[in-house]
Amino acid sequence: MENPFEVILQRLDRIESLLEKLQSDKTAIESKEENFLSPQEAADFLGDALPTLYGRTSKNEIPFYKRGKKLYFKKSELIEWIEAGKCRSVYELIDGASKR
Repeated sequence: MENPFEVILQRLDRIESLLEKLQSDKTAIESKEENFLSPQEAADFLGDALPTLYGRTSKNEIPFYKRGKKLYFKKSELIEWIEAGKCRSVYELIDGASKR
């Protein structure tokens, strides 16, 4: 018969190793998000056609970087740009009005 405390310790060790793996995977994903996207990748991410993306850059509607004739985009900045356009729901408006 196995010692129940040893079983618990083994399970805790497995849980800790899984948590460490998840943390390292999360870090890898976050660092990957900061890589620059090409115009096609940015358009795909936004669900736009490539000409629409170029139109947004020519009107300075969207955050981008330009070196020479090449355009670059950061995914994190595109996410921030999308979130900045959030419209509040009726419930959020009512809740905000009731707090005044």
